[in-house]
Amino acid sequence: MDSTSACGGQPDLDPLRKKLPTSKNCVRCGKAAVLVVQTSAAFCRDCFLNYFTHKFRSGLGKTRILQPGEKVLLAFSGGPASVALLNLVKRGTEEGTQKKRLKIEPGVVFIDESSVVQGLDVDQQQKAVQAVCKIAADTGFPVYNVMLEDVMTGHSSDSEMDSPEREEDVERQVKSLSTDDSGAHKLKTLFEEAKSLTAKEDLLQMLRCKLLVKVARTHGYTKVMVGDSGTRLSIRIMTDIAQGRGAALPLNTGFADDRHGDVVIVRPMRDFIAKEISMYNTICKLESVFVPTLATKVAEKASISHLTETFISGLQVNFPSTVSTVFRTGAKLCVSQGSKQEGHKRCDMCKAPLDTGGQGQPLQSQASGDGKDESVANLRTENNSDKQLSSSLCHGCVLTMSELGDCSALSAGL
Repeated sequence: MDSTSACGGQPDLDPLRKKLPTSKNCVRCGKAAVLVVQTSAAFCRDCFLNYFTHKFRSGLGKTRILQPGEKVLLAFSGGPASVALLNLVKRGTEEGTQKKRLKIEPGVVFIDESSVVQGLDVDQQQKAVQAVCKIAADTGFPVYNVMLEDVMTGHSSDSEMDSPEREEDVERQVKSLSTDDSGAHKLKTLFEEAKSLTAKEDLLQMLRCKLLVKVARTHGYTKVMVGDSGTRLSIRIMTDIAQGRGAALPLNTGFADDRHGDVVIVRPMRDFIAKEISMYNTICKLESVFVPTLATKVAEKASISHLTETFISGLQVNFPSTVSTVFRTGAKLCVSQGSKQEGHKRCDMCKAPLDTGGQGQPLQSQASGDGKDESVANLRTENNSDKQLSSSLCHGCVLTMSELGDCSALSAGL
């Protein structure tokens, strides 16, 4: 009998379903698989944990980015990727867990961004912060809690937490975090005056990066590990291209970002997709914390980043190689040799090599006079025209700054 139904002309899927295997075996040991990472990658529980751990350690070993005894700061947000990263580092530093122990001195930093997130209940925010701080403190590593508005001031209001023995200790430590009301007000006003959510997310990303580097320098850390997964970086690749930041892609998505000189940002989770991380957390019984962000409960087309995330995630469902294809394509890009030279001009905001010197660009590149980035204080006048924008910004930062209000408050943090 033909597999096409008589009424609708649609193929009968029953014969196809019968051909599908009901179970798979582990590709390594041959035992019954409990999870399937990709179409051809089925693992049992133990083999998957070995695969995940080996993939993480081999990424660090190939680059030899970490030196024995080096102080490494872990950026912890409470999300699935950062929870997995924290667990991998903790397991790696414990004696007897692996043949080659991670010989580093880790610390954990959490950035409270509640001052720029609108419509967030204070009690819910405090509970989320307490949960994140408790997870970080349970590792036994030094934990630094900072407010996002600290980037607006010359000092840091970070608070180092000891490992708490009771939940009441975490609540007490969270409530005792010092805050700068004036800095929070300036930052909140800056985000409220932004014309689009795209500009807010781009600015938040830059401020977060600057604050991580600031905390690392304050406490003597030379490396900062972030939990950017391959899925997140694939979305970042498409988003940066759409926002005019193509020249900075190798720095924004590469394994090591050395644009800040003495502090290097490392992305050891870039080889994992979100599905792998979720499976690892499930098997290891690791709980993540949901902390509301700027993109929480927004429309699909509210920002370029959110729209790109919806697009990539939708393709990934039916085409499992979408993330890896986008990621591998972006990984082939590299920073030009000319931009690596010491005298090459860099953007005052994101510190990426300037890309505004060629014809057809909105601005001509210009070196900062005294290196203090004072030009950012005069980014906007009453007319907010492109001519008043600083010539020491890259094209992507020019687009972002043109959608902000009075940017003079940023000068203290740049």
